[in-house]
Amino acid sequence: MSVITATAPDVADDIATIGDDVDLFEEFGLDSMDRMNIMTSLSESTGVTIPDEQYPRLNTMNDLIGHLS
Repeated sequence: MSVITATAPDVADDIATIGDDVDLFEEFGLDSMDRMNIMTSLSESTGVTIPDEQYPRLNTMNDLIGHLS
């Protein structure tokens, strides 16, 4: 979660209050550049590759956790 809030600080106050199945990008109005920056930061911080074609499928915390675990 810290990677997301560091990349998109506007969501920091609200991200902990939403469910794990809520579309983060829709809920917070994040655009394609935010998505790319979040995916890149997650990949760099975890060492797990996230192929570009997977970006549109990784919308919720559960999606992200599932891909990164």
